[in-house]
Amino acid sequence: MLLTLESSGSRYIEFLDGAGMKGNYAALTDKPSGYEKQDKEAVKTFVQRFYEGWEDIQDYAYLKKHVTPKLLQFLADSYDFDCEGECLATWMFFYEGGGDAGELKSRKITVCDSNHVLVESKYENYEYGVLLTVVKDGSDYKIDSLQQKKSEYINAN
Repeated sequence: MLLTLESSGSRYIEFLDGAGMKGNYAALTDKPSGYEKQDKEAVKTFVQRFYEGWEDIQDYAYLKKHVTPKLLQFLADSYDFDCEGECLATWMFFYEGGGDAGELKSRKITVCDSNHVLVESKYENYEYGVLLTVVKDGSDYKIDSLQQKKSEYINAN
């Protein structure tokens, strides 16, 4: 379920998953370039194809075709480990990192509005939710930002 609140020109969204778990509020006051009302089904298809087609988490050439320069910079700045050459925190599309999430069990993609998609991934040991902001770049869609919405340990026993 998605709740949208508007106050003093600012727009906020709050997510409730099927179990009634409240997520954090996400301020949506800074509209990125390309922010406009878009076809929700096309945005969902873009995100589904993005995840399905990304076979190697270190395939940066594939990633660069689907994200904005702003998000590339964020992923580079978020990489905290020793690295030679180009290194991007690509795991942020799947989970927070910092441990073995286990095998992917399921992924659910929910369109929140014409620019925001919630991607919920369930692994053997964890459940994660990532909110993507999708913008139009010419005739193509691109992911402009991402934000972790849920990170929960699941007792595998």
